[in-house]
Amino acid sequence: MNLAVDLHSHSGYAGGVGKISLQDISTTMKKKGIDLFGTGDALLPERYTELERVLIPVGNGLFKLAEDDSSLFMLQTEVIFTTQISGYKNRIVAHHVILFPSFKAIKEMAKLMTKWGQKNSIGRPFIVSENREVMISRFFEIQAIDESIEIIPAHIMTPDGVLGCKNMLINLEQFYGEFLPNIHAIETGLSADPVMLEKIPQISHLTFLSNSDCHSAALNRIGREFTILDVKTISYIDIIKAIRANSVVLTAEFNPAEGRYYKTGHAAKRHTTDESFLLDGELPDGVLCPICDKKMVIGVYDRIKQLQDDTIIPLKRQFIQMIPLVEVVAYSLNLKSVKSKKVVEMYESIIEIFGSEIALWLSDKSRIIELLDKSVAKKTMKAIISIKEGNFRFDPPGYDGEYGNLIIE
Repeated sequence: MNLAVDLHSHSGYAGGVGKISLQDISTTMKKKGIDLFGTGDALLPERYTELERVLIPVGNGLFKLAEDDSSLFMLQTEVIFTTQISGYKNRIVAHHVILFPSFKAIKEMAKLMTKWGQKNSIGRPFIVSENREVMISRFFEIQAIDESIEIIPAHIMTPDGVLGCKNMLINLEQFYGEFLPNIHAIETGLSADPVMLEKIPQISHLTFLSNSDCHSAALNRIGREFTILDVKTISYIDIIKAIRANSVVLTAEFNPAEGRYYKTGHAAKRHTTDESFLLDGELPDGVLCPICDKKMVIGVYDRIKQLQDDTIIPLKRQFIQMIPLVEVVAYSLNLKSVKSKKVVEMYESIIEIFGSEIALWLSDKSRIIELLDKSVAKKTMKAIISIKEGNFRFDPPGYDGEYGNLIIE
C-alpha cells in the first residue's frame, strides 16, 4: 500500500522556530495529504517528555494524537555530527535525520550522549568527536540500540550536508568509513532533485527520500517535499524496510531553483552596498565574490558538477516537481501573503474539491480542469495547470540562503 511520508521536521525547541502545536501539524497534514510525519527534535528531554505525554502508541512503532485521528507520527530528530578528518583543515560538520522505533530507543541514545560527554540541550544537538574513528564507533553504538534505528544524511548537498560546500568531501566513505553499508538512504534537500543527484558516486544506488525539513505547521511548509513509499503494513518496521529496499513509489520535489542554496552567489545582506552577486558560469578561482572579495557559498548546482560521474547509469526514479498550492494561489491572486484571507479561502475551496493537495498534484490536467473550471477563479486554475505542466521558473533562482523568486508563465 502507498503511504505519503514527511520524515524531517523541527519543533518549537529548535533554534529560530516558534511554538508549534502537534494538533496544528495534524490539521495541516490532512489538507496536504501527508499520512505520516516525523515529530522533530525527539531526542531533547523537554520534547521527549512532551511527546510521551501527548502521543498515543498505535502498537506498531507509530503514534497518534487521538484514537480517531488518522494522522500518524514517527519519532524523529536531526543530529549534527562533527569530527576532524585527515587532510581537511576545518572540522567536518554534517546534519543527519534519525528515526526511532520507540521512546525506549530515544532514552538509550540520550544515555549514550551523556556517556560521550555531549550536551543534549537544544532541539538539533551536536555530537562532537575528536576523530573519525571515534565518530564511526558512535554511529555503531547508536545502531546497536535497535537494529531498526535509521540514520539518514540530511539535505546531503546543501552547505550543512555531508557532501556540501562547507565540507568539500569527495565521497561518503571519507566520512562514514566502515559504517557506510548502514547508510541506506539520503535526503535530497530542497535545492536538488533526483536527476541532479543520481550521477554522484556512492549515492546513486541509495534510496532518495524527500522531506519538508519544515520549521512550522504552515501550509507552504509541511509537505513541501514528501515521499510516497510502498509498504506492506503501516508500521515502523515496514516503513524502515521500505526505505532500505528502495520501495519508493515517487518523491515530490521543490523545483531546485526555488531552494535557498541552488546557485552560487553572495546575497545583498553580505555587503554594505546592498548589492548582490549571482554566478552565471564556471566557478571562479577561490570562489571569491567580485563585490567583496570574500568566499561565496557554492550552490548545490555547482557542487554536484564537481562530484558527478557521467558514466553512472541512473536508476529510473519517479518524481514530480511542484510548488506549495497556497503559494500558487497567492501568486495567481497577486497577493504577497500566503496567509491572506482570500488566499486561504481559495485554498480551502480547492482542498474541499480534491480532498488533499497531494491528490490535486497527482491528478492529470483534464481532471483538474473538470473539477476546477467552475469552482475557482480562471487565473488560479491557469496557474495550477502551468505548475502541473512545468511552465514556471525562478528568477532569480535561490542562492546563499535566499529562496528563488517564482514566475509562472
